Order: sequence, then C-alpha cells, then structure tokens
Amino acid sequence: MTMRLEIRSLQGVDIEDLRAWHPASPADVYEMLELEIGEAGVPGAHIFQLLLATPEGLEAHHKGEMLKFFSAMQERAKTFVTDALVVVDHYDWNEVRETLARRVASCERSTWNESLECLRRKFFWEYEDIKYR
Repeated sequence: MTMRLEIRSLQGVDIEDLRAWHPASPADVYEMLELEIGEAGVPGAHIFQLLLATPEGLEAHHKGEMLKFFSAMQERAKTFVTDALVVVDHYDWNEVRETLARRVASCERSTWNESLECLRRKFFWEYEDIKYR
C-alpha cells in the first residue's frame, strides 16, 4: 500500500503569500520556495526547498546571490539532490502549485523512508547533513 503525501505549506523564502504574489515580470522569476511535506493524516512535516525560475530569470540572476545559495545547497546535499530546480515559462500560481503537487505525489511509496529518499532527490531537505534512520 502506498502512503499519500501532502504539501502542508508552500511559500517563497522571500515572499509571504505566493498565491497573491505578482512578480514585476511573470517571465522573469528566480525564487527559492519552501514546502512542508508530510504523510497525509499523520501529524508533523519536513521542510524542503527548491529553486523556481524562468529561463529569463536564470539568465538575469545567474551570477546573483540566489544562485550562490543554490550552488551551496547543492554542494551540501551533493550525495542526494539532483532535481531541485523547477523551470517554468512564466509565473502562474496554479501551474506552480500543480507542478509541485505532482512532483510530491511522484514520491509516494510504501514507507516514509522510501518516500523521503525520493523527496531528497527532488528537493533540498532540512536535515540533509543529519543521518536519518
């Protein structure tokens, strides 16, 4: 039996309300997002992060502080994270939410540890440097 995962919260590291946020240019987005993900119906959640960007945003910010932070996170988590970047054509709250929900659902496995292993490949995990058993 597969456990169901759910996103308990989704916010930008520098943006309080992603649902109401309107970037100056929807085609120029470069933001670190934070998600709380847990097993449906079970108290508690873990915090994960990923970089959401548009091609224009990547080009405009590729030498910026966010990319340095992203690169440092990748180095810190080099044994696991392979896909913590989501590139979209333009910012649309519903599309971003649906994309992330599909990404989380793709990690639903029979145990939390199996799900976590998958999530760690798709997001930066809050406990990346801590041995998890």
